[in-house]
This record gives sequence, C-alpha cells and structure tokens, in this order.
Amino acid sequence: MGERASTYNPNEVTDEVVLRVSKSSFLQYNMCPRQYAWNKIMLPDLRIPSSDAAIRGSAIHQVMEDALRDISDDTKLTLKVTADNPVWRGEPWDRLFDSHAIAQDVELDDGVDSLKEILASIIEDWGELEIVELEDKHEIPHTVEWNDEDGNTHQTDCILVGMIDGVFRMPNGNLVVVELKTGSANNGKLSRTRKELCFYRKLLMLKGYDAPTHFLTIFPDADDPKFLSQMMNKRNTEVYLGELKGLAVLEPVGTRSINSMENTLSNSVKGIVSQEWPIKWNEYFCTQWCEFHLSCNEELLEA
Repeated sequence: MGERASTYNPNEVTDEVVLRVSKSSFLQYNMCPRQYAWNKIMLPDLRIPSSDAAIRGSAIHQVMEDALRDISDDTKLTLKVTADNPVWRGEPWDRLFDSHAIAQDVELDDGVDSLKEILASIIEDWGELEIVELEDKHEIPHTVEWNDEDGNTHQTDCILVGMIDGVFRMPNGNLVVVELKTGSANNGKLSRTRKELCFYRKLLMLKGYDAPTHFLTIFPDADDPKFLSQMMNKRNTEVYLGELKGLAVLEPVGTRSINSMENTLSNSVKGIVSQEWPIKWNEYFCTQWCEFHLSCNEELLEA
C-alpha cells in the first residue's frame, strides 16, 4: 500500500523541515536518484494516474483486511482467529471473503480464490492467528547516520513513514511482518520485498515491539512453477499454496537482508541531503516504467 512519501526539499531547509522517508521513497532513490528528484523535488505535486493493476492491488489489500477483521474476536489490543472458528473454512469463509471482494469491485478471479485458501491454510497450520496490526500507519522520528566520501559521519533527523499490511503473532509468541504482493512473483521481487519488510521491522522495533523473527510474503497471483519449486526446496521456509495458483512464503529474518536495507537507507538519505541526482539509465525499464524518461534521454544525448 502507498504512503505519503518525503516532501523534503534540500533547497529549502529550515529548522522546521524534516526529511520524511517511506519505503517507497528511499527505494526509489536507490533505483534512480533522478526519478526521485523529479517526483519529490522538481514536480512534487504531479499525480500520475494509477494503473489498473495498482487499483486492483489496493482493492485486494482492503479485501484481506476487511475479511480478517470480520472473522476476528475484537479485543482491546489484538484480533484473534482460531482454527475452531467455523467461519474461516468452507462455504461460510467463501461467502464472507467474496462479499468483501464484491464490495471492493474486485473480480472474483483465481487470485482472490488463492488468497482465501492461503489465509485459511495459515490459520489451520498455526491453530491460532493473533493479528497485532492490519494496515496500520506509522510515523516515527529517527536519526539516520551516513558517511561522506572523506569518511566523516553525519546525522540527519528523519521521520520514517510506513503503512504495514499486517503484523501477526505466531502461537510461540514470535512476531511476523506481513506483505501482500499482487501480480507476478519471482526471486527478484521477493528480494526487493525483503528490503521493504526489513524497513517495516525497523519501524516496529522503534515503536517498542519485540524484534520480528519472520517475514510472510503473500503472492496470490503467483503462477511460475520455477519460483514455486525454488521456494518449496528452500531451507527454513514454509510455503502455503493457493487453490489454483498463488503462494505465501514464511521465512526467518536474515541478517544480510537487514544490513542491505540499512545500507540502502543510509545511502539514500546521504544522497538526498547532498542533492545528488544522477541518472541510472536502463533502456528497457526507464522507457517502460518512468514517466520522465524523455527528459533524461535528451540530457544523455546532449552530454
């Protein structure tokens, strides 16, 4: 899900201005600093219409949230779903889930059916699912350290911003950070998602939670047999399958992923504060996915 990203302008720094950093903004800077500058500095008010895929993805996020809230026992702090609740399995669960999909104007396709089955399988396997958070937004002050080219350490006060799809607690007490990803699934997408989840893990720990031990990435539309086989054969990884396609990957948090996220966050903050906006040109990705590619292409041709 999207969140309001940084509106920080290094050309207008005052004591009141604080850099807002979302997972989208620091990962965008890492992907292409110039695209970040166009979006956040030069044309911050430009709004690009959402694609049909993005609209469907947002709607399916809402379906998952509404369905889980509907079958949960509401308590002061958490929502609990138990395997002996008759609502979450079979025809009642199908009707409940489908009603929320219809309310969100989501087509009842294989991806929706897969999400239903994946969630039911997780509840059945765990026996009890404690939902600590669903689609909660966090805005947390944090000081990010970064080093310049001379090795000097600097500190930048930021507000870390994130909308977390979900935080579950396993029966053994371990916290799990949840991310729902519609569309295709592959190792590259999972690797990028781990970086997002590490950022959310950081937010939760700054908020005072125990350190989450696992990530759960749900791919309701996944249909690549090679990716499925790779996940099924991966050590220390649990895979939950959808009905006709789709899968969810439950894996322990890795130190390498944490370090990678921290380095990316630090380097991105350094680049933004230092006003470094180089172009990372890729003939395919830029022309297909960046609305500013014509400007960059012209600049590169003139160089």
